[in-house]
Amino acid sequence: MKLKNILVAGAIAVSTLGATSCSNFLDINPTDAQTSDTFFRTSVEARQALNGVYEKLRSDYNGTIPNNNALIEVTLGDDAYVGGAASGTDMLWLQQMMRFQALTNSESALQTWNKCYGAIQRANTLLANYDKITFKSNEEDLKNNYKGEATYLRAHFYFELVRYFENVPLIINLLEGESWTEVTQAEPAKVYAQIAKDMTDAIDLMAEEIDASEAGRLTKYAAMSELVKVYLFYTGVYGTTELPVEGGAALTQADMIQMADDVINSGRFTLAANYEDLFNQNGNYNPEVIFEIAFANTGSGDWGDWSYGNIMCQMAGPRAHNGPTFAQGWGFIAPSRELEQSFEAGDTRLPATIMYAKDLIDEVGSVHEAHYNYTGMHSNKYTTHAWNQADVNVELNWAQNYHYIRLADVYLMAAELNLSGNPAKATQYVNVVRNRAGLADKTLVTLADIQQERRVELAFEGHRYFDVLRRGLNEAKQELDVTNYTLTPPTHTDPQYINDQGENLTGDIAADPTIFEISFDVSKKGFLPIPQVEIDLHPLLKQNAGY
Repeated sequence: MKLKNILVAGAIAVSTLGATSCSNFLDINPTDAQTSDTFFRTSVEARQALNGVYEKLRSDYNGTIPNNNALIEVTLGDDAYVGGAASGTDMLWLQQMMRFQALTNSESALQTWNKCYGAIQRANTLLANYDKITFKSNEEDLKNNYKGEATYLRAHFYFELVRYFENVPLIINLLEGESWTEVTQAEPAKVYAQIAKDMTDAIDLMAEEIDASEAGRLTKYAAMSELVKVYLFYTGVYGTTELPVEGGAALTQADMIQMADDVINSGRFTLAANYEDLFNQNGNYNPEVIFEIAFANTGSGDWGDWSYGNIMCQMAGPRAHNGPTFAQGWGFIAPSRELEQSFEAGDTRLPATIMYAKDLIDEVGSVHEAHYNYTGMHSNKYTTHAWNQADVNVELNWAQNYHYIRLADVYLMAAELNLSGNPAKATQYVNVVRNRAGLADKTLVTLADIQQERRVELAFEGHRYFDVLRRGLNEAKQELDVTNYTLTPPTHTDPQYINDQGENLTGDIAADPTIFEISFDVSKKGFLPIPQVEIDLHPLLKQNAGY
């Protein structure tokens, strides 16, 4: 759907609660729609409209085009290579994006753009009609909560937009008639200022705790945590010390330290005792998770925008493999050797993050298909875990939730914020995370220590690329470039690990090792192209630098 159609749409997709909705706020079937003129009356409709905004969080596979945040971030970052069929042309737009050669008609970039603006339009419609809604006298908290969540979600989607595309239109009111023709891109600072305003406004309205029967709804602590993330990204990329706030005082480093500490000290979140429990059968709604995107196994076979499974799982799983640990997937996530070597000896996060092909082959006694950019490793986080396999329409029905923000992430952001003024506190926060991973304390951490800790703690979770980008373009190029790649030889030479083409699946596989080489394009500043279809339709939009 083009931006014009999204922004001036006269109806909001309104989610209807299914009979099983009591078990999960996002166990919904959002296939009905009503016009905004007749819809907004009671708290029931407010909730349904809010569900429609939430639903876009998991709208990550539209028309067979993946736009999952974790997948796009991994594609751009250096923790993994894009795989797919061995031809190297499978979902070619992802291959191009990985090499910083995305075209202006990039399929995944367009779907990411559409998803975000679709969610923003839904939030704008709800907020524009909020005063029409009659809440009962005992629903004052509900009135505040729903408004706060819609406001925060609008900010969240704008943050996703601006850090992928940088120069985006800022629309916070409904457009009517031909006003879409006047849409222009806002200065990034203006967008960030609106994000900060929305998030700070939302924090005052959102609940501190959500009943377990509505798991999936967000609390004020999600908004607080993401606002810290917004601050770090903005100040890093744009070389400033403050985050602007529309109509208010700019947020400072001290403000963010306090906000991060408030989340940590709230008592509402605890680190999982075992890191692996975040990504196994115990992972969904783990008490460590602050912002969780819920996915469902409904048996849906809709390859459009109405499947509720986590497509990242299908993308990551090994090709042509079925065993007791993994079912077969599409082989698009090939962990990099650099990531593998980043883990210290004894780090319990390594086996929870990377699964070695050797172990999968040992389980079933046969090799699986070697995908493009094959490194002999697979992701062990969001993947085709056999315990999570659906009975029908398997590819679209992986019910593994995505942990966008965890307490460990907040600890490490707080450590970074405290490093210059209170290094002892920064060290304490890093050691909390390290100790959970079975590692010894650091005596006094450095920024490099924190950056490294973030990498191994949060691999494949949607953060690494943005962490690198906010260090500056020169350092980003130094970090992301891969040159003079040497294939890693097989770790084992037994015949059972060798396929019919004579390829040993326990090492890197490539006829030409240069396929593993990457060159970060500084001229593009790390951002994706504005979809050409939008520039063609909206006469005032301009293409990003480098495209």
